Amino acid sequence: MLSIVCDACKKAVPGPEKDTGVVYITDKGICKRCEKKLVDTVSEEMAKHKRFIFADYKDQYIKTLNQMCR
Repeated sequence: MLSIVCDACKKAVPGPEKDTGVVYITDKGICKRCEKKLVDTVSEEMAKHKRFIFADYKDQYIKTLNQMCR
């Protein structure tokens, strides 16, 4: 049996099957709950910008992901 631990919340992911419980972003594996938290946080930060620039979004996404996975 494979056991995967979320890199953000450090909790074990029950029944980690492909495309159901774990999302892999860069070199991190996070659970769906933490993925939603990541997207919400990045969305809030990007709403503060006047214009949407994809490079800024990507930088903010990676920065937030690394902060969550410390």
